Amino acid sequence: MKYSFPKVYKRREPLSAFALLFFAPLVFAGEVDFAVSASKTEIRQGEELTYNVSVYNRDATALENIHIADSMPKGVTLVSCSATGYTMDNRSMIVKIPCLPAGEEHSFDVTVRIDRRGSVVKTLQLHENGAVLKTTSHKINVLSNNVLTNSVNMFTPNGDGVNDYFEIPGLLSYPNNELLVFNRYSDMVYQKRSYANDWNGDNLPDGNYYYLLTIYLDSNVVQKYNGFIGLKR
Repeated sequence: MKYSFPKVYKRREPLSAFALLFFAPLVFAGEVDFAVSASKTEIRQGEELTYNVSVYNRDATALENIHIADSMPKGVTLVSCSATGYTMDNRSMIVKIPCLPAGEEHSFDVTVRIDRRGSVVKTLQLHENGAVLKTTSHKINVLSNNVLTNSVNMFTPNGDGVNDYFEIPGLLSYPNNELLVFNRYSDMVYQKRSYANDWNGDNLPDGNYYYLLTIYLDSNVVQKYNGFIGLKR
């Protein structure tokens, strides 16, 4: 990972308030660069997010007794951390770095799972000898895990070109799916992996049918939808 470092400020100078950018590196105190970066800015509820944390010592001397505190707000669960010897303390993950020589970098990856929706703010702090040296906050946008919001209750496969197929709005964005359809006797009358809104009811009689739709998202997240669909020619 390469970094472009801005102007260096001495640690003895007072801290300044800066506008925080999502996952942007902050350099506003000391000859130390503290950065957090991730590949995406929003996820769906229940998915995992991996980000990288790095500390680079620009000072001429080694940094002693530093550690990083990574907050885990409510609804955020630590899945893994590549740093050795990390601990948990009151919903914060603590990564200790006993010594960081001049001109060297220490970095590690963190993976969390977020089980709430809305905005989640995570805060990371860099401590030196027990004092807060730098702080960075970032907001994660967590979308609802219900990828389909519209229901379908009727289709009319009579060949007139209007509503001839069982179409589920938004489904084409999630091709990794499976559709099962059952009649009123609980017999499965239709099954399709990667359903693409292309079923016309075959030769089934008019009536009400029960469908079960499974959508497979990233990170092994599975969503299931079910309901009744009316077929009328």
